[in-house]
Amino acid sequence: MSAIAIMVVGNIWYLHSLYNSIKVQTFQTVSECVRRADILEIITRLNDGSHGNDDSLLKLTLVVHGVESPEGGYEYPNILNNLSQTMSEYFHIIERSDKSMPERNSAVLNDLLKKELNNSGLYPEQATIQLIGDSTEECDGLWSIDFAMTDKQSPIYRVCFSPLNGHILNQMSGIIVTSTTILILMGFLIWYLLHWVGRLRTIEQMKDDFTHNMTHELKTPVAVAYSAADSMLRYYDQSDEARNKQFLKIIMQRLNFLSGMIENILSMSMERFKTMKLDIETVAIKPIVEEVSDMMKLKADKPVNIDIDITDNLTVQADSLHLGNILSNLIDNAIKYSGNSVTITIKADARSITIADNGIGIDKEYLPYIFDKFYRVPSGNRYEVGGYGLGLFYVQQIVKLFGWSISVTSKPGEGTKFTLKFNGDEER
Repeated sequence: MSAIAIMVVGNIWYLHSLYNSIKVQTFQTVSECVRRADILEIITRLNDGSHGNDDSLLKLTLVVHGVESPEGGYEYPNILNNLSQTMSEYFHIIERSDKSMPERNSAVLNDLLKKELNNSGLYPEQATIQLIGDSTEECDGLWSIDFAMTDKQSPIYRVCFSPLNGHILNQMSGIIVTSTTILILMGFLIWYLLHWVGRLRTIEQMKDDFTHNMTHELKTPVAVAYSAADSMLRYYDQSDEARNKQFLKIIMQRLNFLSGMIENILSMSMERFKTMKLDIETVAIKPIVEEVSDMMKLKADKPVNIDIDITDNLTVQADSLHLGNILSNLIDNAIKYSGNSVTITIKADARSITIADNGIGIDKEYLPYIFDKFYRVPSGNRYEVGGYGLGLFYVQQIVKLFGWSISVTSKPGEGTKFTLKFNGDEER
C-alpha cells in the first residue's frame, strides 16, 4: 500500500511539474505575441502613406551579434530569437528617431495582440497591453507578464490576460486521461484484491470453525465408544450378559451416530444433491410435525414447549423423509440457540409453514450467510453449541429440490422465524 501511495503522490507531483512547465511555455508564447504585435503596430504607423513609395515593401538591415566560440570563431545561438529582438530594437529606434510618426495607437496594439494570440492557439477572454509607467494598473485577477525587448533592458509593456488554465489542461489532456485511467484501474484492482482477501479470510475462518466443530462432534462419540470397549476389555465378565449387552449397545449407538454424521457430510456435496432422487407424494403435514416435535423434546436437555397450529387434513407434495429432516434441523436449531427454555410455534396453511422461536436470535448482518455451507454465526456463545454448519445448507438444498423457497427473519433477543413457501416465491 505504501508503494502505491508513493506512486500516486509521484504522479501528482509529475502532473504539477508538467502544468508549471506548460504554463512557462505559454507565457513565453504570449511574450512572443507581444513582440510581434509591437513590431506590427510600429509598421502600421510607418505605412501610413508618408514613409516610402511602396507601402507593401519594408526594407530592413538587421545586425545579428555572434558569440565568440572557444575555437576562435563565432556562434549564433538562438538566431531566431536574436533576429526577433534585433527587429524589435530596430523599429523602436526608428520610432524614436522619426518625429513625424503618429503616436502609438493602443487600440490597434491590443487588436494586433489578440490576433497574434489567436494565431498561436491562445484564446483569452481579455488581453490588454499598457505602457509601464506611473499610471500602470495592476492586473487584478488576471495573469500578467512584463515585456522587454531584450533580457538586459527594462520592461516597456505590461500585458494582462485572462488565465489560460483551459489551454494548459488541454495540452495535458493525454497524460491526465492516461494517469486517471491508471489510478482508477489501480483503485479497482486494490478494491478487488481486498475484497478477495476478505473472502479468503472468511473462508479460512469457516474452515477453522468447521475443523474445530467437527473435531468436537467426533471426539464425544469416539470417547464414549472407546470407554465402553475399554471397560469390556478390562473388566470383562462372561456371566454378566446384561452388562455386556449394555456396553455393546452404547458402542453401537455411538457408531451409528458417527455413521450418520459422515453420511450428512457426504450428502452436502452438490453433485450428490443433483443426483438425489426424491420420493414425492401427498404428505399429511401435521403427523410429521408432531412426530418430529415429540422426538426433539425427548432429545432436548432443557424444557421445550412446541405449539402446533396445523389442521388435520392439510397436505403437501413432498418427500416425507426429507421433510422430516428439514423440520428436525429447524426445530433442533431453535432448541440449541435459546436460553434455559424455549417456546416454538409451528403454523401451516395451504401456502406455507413457519417455525418461530423465542431464542437468542440472529444479527441482521449475518442473516444472508446462514444457509452457506459450513457457516456458523461468529458471535456470542454460539460456538459452545454443537454442530458443523451444514444443517441449514442441507435444508436450503432440499427446499430447492422440492421447488419451494425458504426465508428467515430474526431479531436478537427476541427470536427467529423460518418460512417455507410451497409455491417457490421467496418473501421479500
